[in-house]
This record gives sequence, C-alpha cells and structure tokens, in this order.
Amino acid sequence: MTRLTMAAVAVIALVLLACRFASAQVIAGEKNVSLELSGQLNRGVLVTNDGDSTDVFNVDNDNSSSRFRLVGTYKTTRFSVGTRIEVQVESNSTSDVNQNNKRDDDSDFFGLRKAEIWLNTPFGQLWVGQGSTASDGTAEVDLSGTDVITYSAINELAGGILFYDDAANALTETNVGDVFANFDGLGRDDRIGYDTPTFAGFKLSSSWVTDGYGDVAVRYAGDFSGVKLAAAVSYATKKSVFKSQVTGSVSALHTSGLNATLAGSFQDPDSEGDDRNPYYIYFKFGYTQKLVSFGQTSVSIDYYYGEEISTGNDESQSIGFGLVQKIDVFATELYLGLRNYHLERDTANVDLNHIFAVLTGARVKF
Repeated sequence: MTRLTMAAVAVIALVLLACRFASAQVIAGEKNVSLELSGQLNRGVLVTNDGDSTDVFNVDNDNSSSRFRLVGTYKTTRFSVGTRIEVQVESNSTSDVNQNNKRDDDSDFFGLRKAEIWLNTPFGQLWVGQGSTASDGTAEVDLSGTDVITYSAINELAGGILFYDDAANALTETNVGDVFANFDGLGRDDRIGYDTPTFAGFKLSSSWVTDGYGDVAVRYAGDFSGVKLAAAVSYATKKSVFKSQVTGSVSALHTSGLNATLAGSFQDPDSEGDDRNPYYIYFKFGYTQKLVSFGQTSVSIDYYYGEEISTGNDESQSIGFGLVQKIDVFATELYLGLRNYHLERDTANVDLNHIFAVLTGARVKF
C-alpha cells in the first residue's frame, strides 16, 4: 500500500469517526457541545518557464493548501472551551515541484497544521498546543479577495522552481522559495498563547514557544467613512535563527471595491558570521465587486522587492497579477495567477534568467 493510499484511508477513517461522534452527541442531547467538520481542496495546473524550457505541473496550490479540520466547542454563558485538529493533505505542492521533480513523491503531503485547545473568557483567550503563534499572519493582512492566488508570500505560487543560469547553461540549486520570503512571524508552532479582548478595534497577542522563544503582536480592524481597514504588526525572536524580526501589513477596502495592501519585514539574523540584513516590501492594488450574480469577482496587481533574503548579494523582485471568481452556490473559487520572478545575484559569472509562472485552478470548501 502506497503512502498516498494509507493517508487517504486515514483521512476517511477520521471523517467517519467524526461523523459517528457528532451523531452520538446529538442523540445524547448535549446542547452545549458541537463538533464541526470542514475543509477544502485546492488543485491547479502550474506552467513555468525558466528562460530555457517550459514545464507543466499538476499541483496543490500552496497559497492555501488542501486540508480538513475538526473543531469541537463547549459553551456556557460566559466561557467556552474549544479544540481544533487541522491536517494538511497536499500532493505535488507548488512549493516543492521543480524542473527535475515534477512528481513530488518525497514531500510531506500529509501533515499536522493544528492540534490545540483554547479557553475563551471575558478577559481574553488562552491557547495551548500546536497552532498559530501571536505573530502568525501579521505579514498577510489582505482584503483584496485574491489571496488564494496572490498575497505577500509570493513564493508559494511556484516556490520549488529552480533558476536557470545562462552563463553556466544549467539549472542552479537556488529555487524561488530560497530568495522570496514574507517573514510571517513564527508561523505555527507548539506554544502557549494569549489574546486580549478587543478594545476599540485593537487586540494584543503574545505567545511563548516550546524552544524558549516568543513574540508579541497588535492587530486592528475597523471602518472609516466607507473604508474597511485591517492591520497587524509583530515583534518576534527565535534563538539561533534571528535575534529580532519586525513584521507588519495593512489593507484597506473601499465600498467601491477599490483596495490596497502594504506588507513588509526586516530581520536581524542570529547566526555566527551572518552579516545579512534581510528585508522586503510588498504592494498590492486591486478591485473586488459582485459583477455577476453568482459571486464576487476580484482582480489585483502586486510588486515585491527584497534584499539579502538568502545571501548578502541578492536582490529579488516580482510582479504579479491575480484574478478570482467566486461561485457562491458551490462554495468555490476559480482563480488565475501570473507572476514574474527576478533574482539579481552579485556574483561573478552568474547570469540568472527570469522565471515566469502561471497557476490556474479551483478551491472548493466544504
């Protein structure tokens, strides 16, 4: 039995077990207990050109991977206790496939995203277990409606694709994911976290991670005269990786559908002999509106500029376009993304070609 078959059997077994448990709760009449099963499949076709050859891949879109989750909640009048198990099932991820490996058989396609417990009180929310740290998502505030195909983590559209060196007439060992990053805090990890209640649109979060590092973040959401505004900023430290990292993003959406997003981060590495000062800045402009009766249409263009993401002599730039069409009755989004990746590496006898990538597909939620 292959790993994929074993994973599929495990998924089916968990789903059946969840359904059986949910039915038992209904029969028992536990009114305050609920169990929800949800998730999504996100599949597409990726076409890339590295300046030497064109390749086509059957992929899972790593901008928002295929996954399923079980959420259990117990509520009282003032408190609630919840649990979440979320598992990723990602075959041929856009972040892994490349010109030498169109079928990513060695990838960790079946992996844990979240396994956490939370306690929600009038005084805030406490989190324990594997899940989002306080800084997770602070680079990714985005109201454009096109984040399923393009957002600040621009590497995820074609992260595994290798750059081609014209000078050497060969593929390099550097891929898109090595030189484009959005430094999105500490990501998901085993942590203890706390969120304050929301005051005037602001919420403060902090977390302590198993290895002894941590982060703090501030988020805001509000409306001003027809403009919806969302923002986040975080400070994080991760021993032996970086001494400090500041990350932030802000997005504004007008009632007309016009929107704009800005994100950026800078990092102070904590590795001996690493004198880099990596940073990036990201801009996006878009329009979203219900132009057809069956769902929202969203379009956007964006630009990314980064320096020293991988080495001290790197300059990375990217321009992208995204189109997303929702089909509400099927909980489906059809999308098209186009992106150009350009890496300038100030090294003798290196002439790296641009990479052009097109990803089209669908995300179906359940």
